[in-house]
Amino acid sequence: MVESSYNSVVSDRRRISGVAITALVLAAVTAAVVIALLIVYNQRNNTDEALEKERAIAAAAQQTPNQPQPPVVVTVPPSQPATVPVPYPAPAPSQPATQPNTAPSSTSIEIEVTSRLLNDEQLRSQIVNVKVAGGTATLTGNVPDEGLKKRAETIAKAVNGVQTVINNITVQP
Repeated sequence: MVESSYNSVVSDRRRISGVAITALVLAAVTAAVVIALLIVYNQRNNTDEALEKERAIAAAAQQTPNQPQPPVVVTVPPSQPATVPVPYPAPAPSQPATQPNTAPSSTSIEIEVTSRLLNDEQLRSQIVNVKVAGGTATLTGNVPDEGLKKRAETIAKAVNGVQTVINNITVQP
């Protein structure tokens, strides 16, 4: 009789430990699913922010009048042909603020920096994120070489209203 009750107790403990292991595995799977959902949610938010930025840039581009620019002509000495057309016009200077004493907003500076980076032939295929706060532009993203990292910083510094550039772009060949 003592033997059979011992076997019964051992059998009950094994069942309990099996249930505990099952519960732990189920909790781990649930945690993994929750983490995966959070990652997807954050990626969707980042995508939504990028889409909103692109829409703001497109809206700003539509607000500026599209005036056709005259072709750029270079005059050369008489010993050579008279004029040589240049295929790409020089970039237009930054437009001044509407009121002389009004500094541009962080949003308008961010849009201008992003627009210039997207319009640059060497940087348009790179993903460079721009955040502006109080005249400080922070650049993040990845580029294949140091030259493009410096180019992005130079373009950002040239925008009216940018006082400081924090270049957190990573070079990844």
